[in-house]
Amino acid sequence: MLKFTVNTTINKPAGIVVEALMDPTNFPYWQRDLERFEVINGKPGEVGSVGLLHYTQKGRPYVMEDRLIECEPGKRYLSRVKGDVIIAQVETILKPLGKKTSMTLTWSGKGTRFPLNLLLPLMKRKMIKQSRSELETFKNLIETKGRSFG
Repeated sequence: MLKFTVNTTINKPAGIVVEALMDPTNFPYWQRDLERFEVINGKPGEVGSVGLLHYTQKGRPYVMEDRLIECEPGKRYLSRVKGDVIIAQVETILKPLGKKTSMTLTWSGKGTRFPLNLLLPLMKRKMIKQSRSELETFKNLIETKGRSFG
């Protein structure tokens, strides 16, 4: 099982950060290779909600399911993300810091097929770098555009 954590401090109050984070139309603006997030059950931010993440990477489309399994609204969100070759849990923790917000993402997952289980540890640095980059993009979008990135 591979696990890592990345974090940042966003120069906006937690309420604005939560609204931006819970808006599925914002996801493609800050998540690399994500083309769209399709809500198929429930409402984003509610336990049991399910969405499909539609990606294209190196010209190849693929879809992953994102299911919210635990939630403390405005504070903590735990999702299970699974696709054909990987299953992971992504925990997002938000902490108000006055007019700022601390945002921490913890990713833990594994491959569902033999070769990927061997490769994931070798990909850890690249995955951390990409996650940091995406989190910084999210931070910059909120700080410049507010709740809606479109």
